[in-house]
Amino acid sequence: MPIIKEVKPGSLAEELELVPGDEILKINGIDIKDIVDVQFALADELINIELRRQNGELWELEVEKDYDEGLGVEWEHPTVDKVHLCHNKCIFCFVDQIPGQMRKTLNVRDDDYRLSFLHGNFVTLTNLKEGELERIVRLKMSPLNISVHTTNPQLRVRMLANKKSGEILNQIAYLAEHGIEMNTQIVLCPEWNDGDELDRTIRDLYPFYPAVKTLSVVPVGLTKHRRGLHKLRGCTPEEAKRVVEQVHAWHEFLRPKLRTSFVHAADEFYVMAGLTVPSSDYYDDFSQIENGVGVIRTFLDEIDEAFPKAPKQLQTSRRKVGIITSVSAEQTIRNSLRRLDDVHGLHYEVFPIVNHFYGNNVSVAGLLTGTDITSQLAGKVAHLDTLLLPDIMLKDDEDICLDDYRVEDIQKALDVKVTVVPATGMGLLYGTLGYTQSLPPRRRYEATLKNAVGLD
Repeated sequence: MPIIKEVKPGSLAEELELVPGDEILKINGIDIKDIVDVQFALADELINIELRRQNGELWELEVEKDYDEGLGVEWEHPTVDKVHLCHNKCIFCFVDQIPGQMRKTLNVRDDDYRLSFLHGNFVTLTNLKEGELERIVRLKMSPLNISVHTTNPQLRVRMLANKKSGEILNQIAYLAEHGIEMNTQIVLCPEWNDGDELDRTIRDLYPFYPAVKTLSVVPVGLTKHRRGLHKLRGCTPEEAKRVVEQVHAWHEFLRPKLRTSFVHAADEFYVMAGLTVPSSDYYDDFSQIENGVGVIRTFLDEIDEAFPKAPKQLQTSRRKVGIITSVSAEQTIRNSLRRLDDVHGLHYEVFPIVNHFYGNNVSVAGLLTGTDITSQLAGKVAHLDTLLLPDIMLKDDEDICLDDYRVEDIQKALDVKVTVVPATGMGLLYGTLGYTQSLPPRRRYEATLKNAVGLD
């Protein structure tokens, strides 16, 4: 049941004098079972709330509100009831590759279609109970993000180790028929679902366009913590190049038919292959940027847009700046900063951090840890005025890295001021020049393992 964990200041819930521990029973006569029921029940201007107070008293409240105004509470569970957990045992599961000392929330194997609808999580649809597919349609829970990986039923059963996983095309067909929009993904595992199998999956999915709006191909993420797991390997540079060429060939075939690129290769493939990312029009509306598709192009375009508007001098007479980045983004950062080489009094250094925590195969910025930052920069940055840390490396609601290192811990260990900046072109330029007070509000989000490396 929906039990309130926290009431936000200034919220509708505070106005109604709701408190932690209160249990919502009905809204406008609708029994509340999960977060979806809450969302739909609140989509009105006049609401009636039946609740059970902490002391057992039953209350009934009536209130007028704005149509799109929520209660302003945090629930004991993000889905109100318990999160639907994953029933798969995927050969590439990233949770299986996380060190044991990580915080508990990073080890939760969720596979919940409600979180896909509300927050964009990718789900496999293998754990749906009877009637839940129909509920998705009835409540118009669109769009959904779906991890397909392969449309070959036998291969999908092997890759996900779930007998129900072979039904994916039937599930997609049903959702498409009833107007549910879907973004789909493939976690590419060499010698499993690449080559002809990749062609088959694209061939099976594109006829569902526009219901299946996009398909992304992302490389498998492999850490050094894989003892006892399937023997998988990452793509070689040659294989990465073939994936890019294969996807581009489909792009050339599909663009005239669909008037969209439909299928995209994640940026990591271009980095691994040493290729330049395509122009902006290739990515259509950047629907899968949170999945690593078009991040580099967006950053480059932001730099081009921000540079003419950026101050042409330092805020102070001299400035020494360090920029933390990932191995995969190093060259992009260096190339982007060259236009600042003529700024008088500016000295900057770029520090690509190798991911020893998860292993060298993991090269995205969102998975860097305070442990690696402090160990690799020890004794190298105390002479700097500040060290720029992209916000993508931090948890959504706290200045904390994946390994629980806080920004203040990094500052103390390295004896240097750390400035957190948006992971954008403007964030890099203004942060380097010292005009951080002119930056827009930080673009904060959870450094999610699932979308960063294709979990499920």
